[in-house]
Amino acid sequence: MTRKKGSKPEEIGGIVGQVIKKLDTKTHGSKEEIVKAWENAAGADAVRHTKCVAIKKNILTVEIDSSTWLYFLSMKKKSILAAMKKALGEKAIGDIKFRIGEIS
Repeated sequence: MTRKKGSKPEEIGGIVGQVIKKLDTKTHGSKEEIVKAWENAAGADAVRHTKCVAIKKNILTVEIDSSTWLYFLSMKKKSILAAMKKALGEKAIGDIKFRIGEIS
């Protein structure tokens, strides 16, 4: 970034914050919106056994506390993904990856 002669330089924290905010909303919306869409699409029972851990290249990674819930959510993946796309927009989330992990 360039600055005008005689003006104060911007603080790096402000610049980084602006960049992160732009990236976040350009690629897939805010993290809070995605987590909320996940909670609504997956349902209250599933939410107690899951945790959204990452969003990379429009792929949501969700950790699940047991193989039983992993199987159940894998079977419902298509409908969950459709509900999330409806809530967030078609390009927001392209896929969901499930993996066993700690939910704390």
